[in-house]
Amino acid sequence: MIFRAAHVLDQRLQVQPDWAVHVTGERITGVGPAREFHGETCIDLGDALLMPALVNAHTHLELGFLAGKVPPQGRLADWLSRLLPQLRAATLDSSQTQACIEASLDAALHSGTTLIGDITRAPRNSRAAIAAVPRRPAVRSFGEVISIGTLRDQLDPQLGDAAEMPPGGERLAIGISPHAPYTVEPEALAACAARARAADLPLCIHAAESEDELRFTQEGRGPLRDFLEASGVWDERVPVPGCRPIEMLDRCGALGPKTLLAHCNYLSDADLEIIAKSRARVVYCPRTHAAFGHPPHPVDRLMACKVIVCLGTDSLASNPSMSILEELQYLHRARPDLDPRALLGMATIGGALALGPVQHPDSGVLCPGARADLIALGVPDQTRLKAVPEEVLVGASLKFVMLGGKIVRPIDR
Repeated sequence: MIFRAAHVLDQRLQVQPDWAVHVTGERITGVGPAREFHGETCIDLGDALLMPALVNAHTHLELGFLAGKVPPQGRLADWLSRLLPQLRAATLDSSQTQACIEASLDAALHSGTTLIGDITRAPRNSRAAIAAVPRRPAVRSFGEVISIGTLRDQLDPQLGDAAEMPPGGERLAIGISPHAPYTVEPEALAACAARARAADLPLCIHAAESEDELRFTQEGRGPLRDFLEASGVWDERVPVPGCRPIEMLDRCGALGPKTLLAHCNYLSDADLEIIAKSRARVVYCPRTHAAFGHPPHPVDRLMACKVIVCLGTDSLASNPSMSILEELQYLHRARPDLDPRALLGMATIGGALALGPVQHPDSGVLCPGARADLIALGVPDQTRLKAVPEEVLVGASLKFVMLGGKIVRPIDR
């Protein structure tokens, strides 16, 4: 089947007028000028931009039940203090977990996302819930590990669960997520990195998320220590790394091309150099970043250092939706200094590269052999859409979603 549109986003993220995409089964079998395709059924998407489906590289599917309950306010430690009682009070049985995850996956898919990086506190339950959803985005499920103070003995069981692949998980891959430098001690962090290397699994780590995190790893003091003490987690055996979080991760062997760093809101020049040298990737969550009132994100400095940067929504506890398109449009308004084509790359191929092969290593791009995960965006005033698709980030609306060669959201004219 042939899908034709007024404009198509090619492999180089250039907009090509009057192109088409040929789909056979689950795969793209041709991309190029529409005149080159004939002899098969052609669906004309009209005045739209046909492009790869979107990638949400960082979220927490199972926290959908917290939507609107703990809006971000003040310091990260203050927010965590309000979030933790909600998590402890939650007694999600298997049916509740299934419903929560299914709703989040459905919301993501119908907003144009077909690949997700998910962090889960309960890998066995959440992975079973994900695998049970027949039509959904592909998911890289990172099992979370917290091992500090009185929770130090949780390392081995959590690491075992994180590295366990459930049976029957089509389009489901796994990874390990040592939560953050303030919740995983250096020895445990090194153990997570070693297990990931041995099993050839990626890591995802919340890093350099707040100024308080910098103080915690450098001095062992501040609001995050107060939070751990109030939570009954702190003990006097907790080591103080005496360095910034990124250096701590580097010392523990946790940085590399299979490492995804979530947030990275506070980076020094030395941090940037370490990240670039390690070839770690960074996922930026613009609306969560803004909700906590952080200063401008160093995304421009990261890209200048050739670091692969992608986009995430974080959880519904800190973000109003699972829509990466809304994330893109917000980011373009907030950061008009950023190249719109680079932003589209962050939401597509950047995320696919950061998450690595889930089922196929070819998400986030339109090329022969790639999985046929496509979206079409209606763009105002198509006559102005040329080399730089800025209009996509201003008033675009989702018209069409295809998942593995099957239409999920019919054409919205």
